[in-house]
Amino acid sequence: MIDLPKPGRRHLLAMLTALPALLRAGKSSAAPAFAASVAPVAAVPFPEGARLLVAGPGDGALNRWADVLLPTLEQSLPADTSVHRIAIGAADGVTGANQFEALGAPDGLTVLLVPGQAALAWMVGDSRVQFDVGHWVPVMAGLSTGIVVGRQGALAPDGHARPAAAGPASLDLAALLGIHLLGTHIDPVFGLADQTATRNAFAQGAVNAVLLRGADVPEQFEALASAGAQSLFTLGAIDDSGRTTRDPAFPNVPHFAELYETRSGRKPDGPLYDAWSAAAAAAQLEFALVLPQLTPAAMISLWRHAGTDAIASAAVQSTGASLNVRPLGEPVATANIAATATDATSLLELRHWLAGRFNWHPSQ
Repeated sequence: MIDLPKPGRRHLLAMLTALPALLRAGKSSAAPAFAASVAPVAAVPFPEGARLLVAGPGDGALNRWADVLLPTLEQSLPADTSVHRIAIGAADGVTGANQFEALGAPDGLTVLLVPGQAALAWMVGDSRVQFDVGHWVPVMAGLSTGIVVGRQGALAPDGHARPAAAGPASLDLAALLGIHLLGTHIDPVFGLADQTATRNAFAQGAVNAVLLRGADVPEQFEALASAGAQSLFTLGAIDDSGRTTRDPAFPNVPHFAELYETRSGRKPDGPLYDAWSAAAAAAQLEFALVLPQLTPAAMISLWRHAGTDAIASAAVQSTGASLNVRPLGEPVATANIAATATDATSLLELRHWLAGRFNWHPSQ
């Protein structure tokens, strides 16, 4: 557990300083003396600085974003505000998100930088999870492209798709469940957790479909295209109204809902599709910067303003361009982060599907 400084210390010191004056005032005038002796404390939003809780190790990929976000946020927050970084837990973000839920008082003094993988762990019912994605108040987000590529005929209704995946409940779930919903039988190959192993498996014919996500997706696509991969569908892009549109990195490739409607003649719907939508949103969420629920509106406004300024900064834009990640502020960030918090019916349907199809259970 991390030791976060307790808020309100300056207010307490101000009251203690005024105590002698209160005692001298006498019993009969105690209340008036209190009102007169204790001067209003200046409204200092971050009396002891702000905290950036990074849900990942100090040498992890998420800290690359922390490196560039922290100074840009400091520049936009009220003058002389220092933002102190605390990195905790593994790269999947679960431990850090747990700490944030347990210790993050809704005072606006602490923000959480968390990867989409933590949201997916919540969706599938990972037994380690002690947080609720629905409790997050979005500030800003970083989104990558998600595109499923494969060999011609990989998604044929009477065919067998062999998608690569790290595991049943990994971020590759967006590909596994999507192909299933399209009506193609899936026979995934698990244990492929890095780009090199996946590329080799595709070149050797062990797999015929791959979800590309994260940083440098265009470069990943070029490498697989040289081995015969074609674009099949993207995970789409969510606009500020929550509507799914084509991914700007692949504007000529249909997103999943478009392909589904073309094949079935109707729009996708139902709990399992809603679960797919949440998994797709998590797969594309490189980072979310969030506050705890019940944070005062004024503090939310301060952080969101700082997030908007950070996105416009040359440092954040340069980092995003180098990684092919789109930094987003309000209101698009809220739409994308909120998309990972699907309802209980969809979560139950997803977990039943994982158990029935792959014998996967939350304790695994």
